[in-house]
Amino acid sequence: MEATVRLTRNFRVLWFGSLITDLGNAMTLPFIVLYIQTLGDYTTNQLNFLGAAAFAITYACKALVAPLWGRLADQKGRKLMCLRAAGMMTLTILGVGLAPNVAVLLILRAAQGAFSGYINNTNALISVTAPAERRGQWLSRLVTGSISGTLMGPLLGSVLANTVGYRGAFMVTSGLMALVFVMTWWGVQETVTPVSRASLMPLRPVLQQLGGNFVIALLTSLLVVQATTNAVTPLLSLLVGDLAPQASTQTIVWMTGVVAAAPGIATILMANRVGRILDRLGANRCLLIFLTLAIVDLLLTSMVHQVAQLVVLRLLLGVADAALLPALQVMTVEHVPHAAFGRVFSLNQSAQACGNVVGPGLAVLVANWWGYQPIFLVTAGLQLMALGLWLIYFRHQRAH
Repeated sequence: MEATVRLTRNFRVLWFGSLITDLGNAMTLPFIVLYIQTLGDYTTNQLNFLGAAAFAITYACKALVAPLWGRLADQKGRKLMCLRAAGMMTLTILGVGLAPNVAVLLILRAAQGAFSGYINNTNALISVTAPAERRGQWLSRLVTGSISGTLMGPLLGSVLANTVGYRGAFMVTSGLMALVFVMTWWGVQETVTPVSRASLMPLRPVLQQLGGNFVIALLTSLLVVQATTNAVTPLLSLLVGDLAPQASTQTIVWMTGVVAAAPGIATILMANRVGRILDRLGANRCLLIFLTLAIVDLLLTSMVHQVAQLVVLRLLLGVADAALLPALQVMTVEHVPHAAFGRVFSLNQSAQACGNVVGPGLAVLVANWWGYQPIFLVTAGLQLMALGLWLIYFRHQRAH
């Protein structure tokens, strides 16, 4: 009973922290190019480059540094890692809001990525404390926190930018992250047995024990799912404009918002139901079922002719996402020894961060060569590759 009460309390605080973390990112990223424009005299091409750099540098640093924090998480616990991430985000976001020039802004964005990891560690903490028979439900519900923040962020960010200005919006975001730090410090309970660096289980034997097929399938799937979800996001308004050439600019903006929100809304609405399916069928079957669903959905999306069709198919992609990320986390918990869990989970985080960089970058290349809809064919191919890797792994498991 006490363990259930602790889990519920931890979940509520961490859900709120995940919401605010992604809310803060979504609030400030849409207008960061406009903010950069106020810091100097730049051409359009320079602004495009600096905007992309401000986005990508955070995720690139996150991917590089995450394994180091994973090692510390195995030694000191996940709550400390959440506090580290929330505290540093508070300071770096405040610094971005006070930045005197774009060079300082980029350095602070890099530092934000290097010290990030709140959501990753909330997933890890809930994964290891939730009962195995309901782990899928807890993780599926936890995902709704960050997705809710992503959906609410752009709207709140626009309101703040128009009322308190760009710098003010960053300062409000910093204040919200400070609140997350306090709530996590006060509200989250974790039992940690400190592990010395000398007695920490080496990671290489753990990965060898897991097997190359499992590690490659896991990390590739996380990268692919993240890349697929975010690939077309920077180009959505252009795609919607192609599908509705007679629509006014205001209508295109409204339709783009609906299309962008559709996957997240579907994930939130279906999280509990999909979580129960995950617990009933197991992570193995759910990976195969929902990867297949995602592939079919993306192939159909590449052939849409109307915005309404695009909205429906993006909703279905959100249903697949609601199952795939929790299923991959469950696979991690079920296969990785507890003593190395933080480090393997940090590799997961690195893979997802790489997906955030690879997806939009790949989409821009495809769009420049072939147009917008072939992006979905390419991402379907990536999902098919992930499905093939899991089929190889499961076949290898049955053979042994």
